[in-house]
Amino acid sequence: MKEKSTFLYSFLMFVMISVMLLGGCSEENKENEKKVIRIGQAPYDYEMPHVEILKQIAIEQGYEVKIVKGAVGFMFLSLTQSDVDVWSGVWLPSIHETYHEKYGNQYELGSAIFENAPLGWVVPEYIDINSIADLVGNEDVVNKKLTGIEPGSGMMMVSEKIVKGYDLDMELVAGTMASMMAELDYAVTHQKPIVFLGWRPLAMMLKYDVKVLEDPKGYWQRDGEYWGIRKGLNEDAPDLYNFCKYHKMSLDDVETFLYENQENGKKAEDLAREWIEKNRSQIASWLEGKA
Repeated sequence: MKEKSTFLYSFLMFVMISVMLLGGCSEENKENEKKVIRIGQAPYDYEMPHVEILKQIAIEQGYEVKIVKGAVGFMFLSLTQSDVDVWSGVWLPSIHETYHEKYGNQYELGSAIFENAPLGWVVPEYIDINSIADLVGNEDVVNKKLTGIEPGSGMMMVSEKIVKGYDLDMELVAGTMASMMAELDYAVTHQKPIVFLGWRPLAMMLKYDVKVLEDPKGYWQRDGEYWGIRKGLNEDAPDLYNFCKYHKMSLDDVETFLYENQENGKKAEDLAREWIEKNRSQIASWLEGKA
C-alpha cells in the first residue's frame, strides 16, 4: 500500500512538473512569436512609397509584414473584415466618397499623408483645350474617348458622372494603370490626341508636359490621401497604429520618390530607407503617438 502511494505521489509530481514546463515553453514561444502586420496595396504607384516605408519601420519594430494586394473595393472590404490592418489608399473627400459612405463606420481613418492634391481629366499641352466644358460638341479633339484605369475605381466612377453631367459623346475606356501609361507615352511621342486620368503625385506629371482640365461643374475636388486602419489595431499594434495616425509625407516628396524609382531606376527599398533616415526623429514621435 505504501509503495502504491509513493508511486501515485511521484506520478502526480511528474505530471505537475511537465505541465509547468510545457506552460513555460508555451509562454516563451508566445513571447518569441512575431506579430504580423498586413499592409494593403491597390494597383496604383502612389501607394508604393508608403507601403515600403511602413514595411521597413514595421520590421524594425519587430513585426512580420505581409502585403495584401487587390483592387480598391477589395481593400475597403478587407479593412472592415480585418483581413488588412492598414491601407494608405483612401482618397477623400471626392474620389472614394461612395466607398467611405458605405464603409466609413466600419474602419478608422488615419492621417492625411498629404492634402490638396490636384486630379481629374488631363491632356498634353499641345491639345488646345483647357476645360472639360471645351469638349462639349468638340469630342473629336480627343477621339471621343477617355483613356482610364480599372473599372470601379473612384476616378472612373466620377468620370461616369462627368460624361452624363456635361452631356458628352464620349466612351470611357477602362484599363490598368500600366495600360493607361502606355497609351499616354505613345500619344505624346507621336503628338496624338488623348485625354486620360491624372493626379498628383504621379511620375508622369514630372515626365510629360501636361495640364489638368478645368471642371466648371465641380465634379473634381482637391483630395487628400489617407490611411485606412482596421478597428482594434490600436490594441494589437499601438506603435504602428500611432504611425498611421500621424504619418505625413509631402506631395513633392512622394512624386520625387516615384520619379526616381520609375525614371531613374532607383530601388523602392533604397528610396524608402533614405527617407526614413532623413526623418528619424519625426518617425520616433509618430510611433509614440505624437505629432
